[in-house]
Amino acid sequence: MLSIDTQPGLDSTANLVRYRRHKPEETSLYPIIEQHLPQFLGQIAEHGTHLPRFVTQEFADYLTCGRLEHGFLRVKCNGCRHEHLVAFSCKCRGFCPSCGARRMIEASAHLIDHVMPPVPTRQWVLSFPWPLRFLYASRPDVLSRTLGVITRAIETHLIHRAGLTRQSGARSGIITLIQRFGSALNLNVHLHMIVLDGVYMFDDEATRFHSVKAPTSADMQTLLNRIIRRTVNQLERDGVLVQDTEHPYFDFSEADVQNAFNAASVRYRIAIGPNTGQKALTIRSKALIRKDTQSKPFTVNRDGFSLNASVSCRSHQRDRLERLCRYITRPPLALDRLTTQPSGKVVYELKHPFKNGTTHFVFEPLEFLARLAALVPRPRANLTRYHGVFAPNAKYRKLVVPTPNRRVGRKRKHTAHPESDPTLDTDQETDRPLAPLSWAERLKRVFKLDIELCPKCGGRLRVIAAITQPDVIQKILDHVHQQQAPPRQPPGRVNGPITSEIQFDAIQPPMG
Repeated sequence: MLSIDTQPGLDSTANLVRYRRHKPEETSLYPIIEQHLPQFLGQIAEHGTHLPRFVTQEFADYLTCGRLEHGFLRVKCNGCRHEHLVAFSCKCRGFCPSCGARRMIEASAHLIDHVMPPVPTRQWVLSFPWPLRFLYASRPDVLSRTLGVITRAIETHLIHRAGLTRQSGARSGIITLIQRFGSALNLNVHLHMIVLDGVYMFDDEATRFHSVKAPTSADMQTLLNRIIRRTVNQLERDGVLVQDTEHPYFDFSEADVQNAFNAASVRYRIAIGPNTGQKALTIRSKALIRKDTQSKPFTVNRDGFSLNASVSCRSHQRDRLERLCRYITRPPLALDRLTTQPSGKVVYELKHPFKNGTTHFVFEPLEFLARLAALVPRPRANLTRYHGVFAPNAKYRKLVVPTPNRRVGRKRKHTAHPESDPTLDTDQETDRPLAPLSWAERLKRVFKLDIELCPKCGGRLRVIAAITQPDVIQKILDHVHQQQAPPRQPPGRVNGPITSEIQFDAIQPPMG
């Protein structure tokens, strides 16, 4: 949403930062959705079906995100009366890069300031085999029950490693971020869990934290085996996993177009068009093929499950922990790695090449929209969960989470005739909790950007009106000489020519 410009400030040590509207219509993503969404929805309708409403609403809301013609705030300086417009955002949870970045900043700041205590922590990442990825994407209720089994297994594991038992009252804390995407914009439901690297003991005198050592490979393998066994038992109780005499199978009772997109995205397949069911087209580089077989540290695998615990933070490493929180709450799509070829194909670059040398995925526009549709979470399914001492109703939560700062304010008592009672104290000191950080304060904290600072005089900016009426919007935009549809930049290209070492190949990347 923001672009940063600096100009000399009022003194020699400060720079003023100017706000400029983010123009989504000039990015690579916006024209793809705007131009091909009607065809995408029409082709689905030709088969007598339709996308769920929450998915179509996600696409529609994205097309209004950051566009002034759909409404904005008027912001004015208290000093020099300088004024500019701030467009509304869509606040979607699926693929919008701008709203995803905003949510990342808000979530990480909240976790550090109001949830995570200054004790050692460790990130546990649990990946599932692809049938479970599809199941959990389609049935969030099943994932919720499975998550309860997993977090209890991890907490019990930490309690035993600390030499304690559940009966003694020892408890740990877990924050789970349910991440739905992989590096290739594929649907990959997996769990990022920030876990206290130890357990708390509570008594009448004090709260004590017992830290534990880093887990060994044997410890992690034992824990993974326990998680798999309990997960299977839970799925059987839910009636989802059917134990056949020869092979167990999953009963996917619901079938719709969204589930078809989910299943194709999980397996890197094409979900729409003449190539439906085929593997997605990729760009590979022979020079980047890796043949290393060494296992990653703090990582164990079994039957498609993978458990990793390689990232940890000490109690004083709050900056490192905040960066970790931003990483696990990041949005799925990176605009700087998305380009469009002159032929109209959409190319998405991987941040890190796969072992087989895959560096890019290539999509037809409709295939790309199907990938985005699979990333939209179902409504009323929370992607951030709190367990153990962090649970909302946990008995000892207030003893663990950081104590909020207090600020003293003056509260004036209003009466009809205050002069009639000379003994009445109209000014009274009140002690109330400090409010959460505002969006402007979080921008200042993360990006060193003060959005409330006037670029002209250094005064403070304030919101004076929210404009939502179409006729008023048009009058204001005409007054400030802003076109309703700014000219777009030409589509981007893949950097550099495709040499003989890079070849197009319809392959399926490794599922690891």
